Amino acid sequence: MIASSLLSAAALLRAPAAWLPGIVLGGIAAGVVLAQYHFGIFLAERLLIIPLAVLPFFMAGLLHLADTGETSLQVFFEGGMSGYFRVLLPVLLVLFGIVLTILLILIPLFILGQGTQALGFLVMTVPLSILFFTFFSDTAAVFEGKPVFESIRRSVEFVLRNSRACLLFYLLSLGIAALIGFTMMLAWTAVLYERLVPLAGMTPEDMQTFTIADFNELLSADGTFVTALILFAGLAVAFSLLYAFKACFFRDSTVKSGEEEGKTVPLEGEYDSKGRYYRY
Repeated sequence: MIASSLLSAAALLRAPAAWLPGIVLGGIAAGVVLAQYHFGIFLAERLLIIPLAVLPFFMAGLLHLADTGETSLQVFFEGGMSGYFRVLLPVLLVLFGIVLTILLILIPLFILGQGTQALGFLVMTVPLSILFFTFFSDTAAVFEGKPVFESIRRSVEFVLRNSRACLLFYLLSLGIAALIGFTMMLAWTAVLYERLVPLAGMTPEDMQTFTIADFNELLSADGTFVTALILFAGLAVAFSLLYAFKACFFRDSTVKSGEEEGKTVPLEGEYDSKGRYYRY
């Protein structure tokens, strides 16, 4: 089923509209790279908020295409309009839950003097633990029309009912992301090899004092543009494919579960001479 969902995602990407979420995310990332070079990281980080607020519109549009089977731009934008808050609100609530959980765990640890040592571990483990179960909340909200809290509950239920398939889905998605990321790094290193050579000769002390401004100076303007271009291409492919894969996997899994629940279960028992049924 996972393989068929991946093939369905690849087939969905034949529609130009299905590439829009990846193109938008790649454009945001490339814009941040260019903005931090020309205007500084401080301004680039703040400019990031506005385009990220638009991204759920395109995510909802892609989910709507996977749900309806349509491929037109009109259906995509209709789905984006109707599903914008269905995608945005569960994501914000999950992010808030992650931050709140980390803070609640850190408070007693800081009182005990162990907060600094545990911070890095918590930042790694808490998001993974929560996202493992809530990853499909936006999908459930759009596909099944669930409200915010119900979509999160539905995601947890979906993962628990399909734990083995979900684990394989996560591993395959991570593998695809790693393959695309490795390809991006190879392309980036090959194009900018001469400018990256000085990094190989740096000592650990030099690396500790190496700043983003130093890195920008090392790459120069055209190197930064190439970096933004490769990042745009990689994210456009990775996000479009993986988000379509997520949508198709949820759709196919729920359809299969619905078929299994709809099967008639044979009765176990017998009827007596008066037509009364007795279960064994």
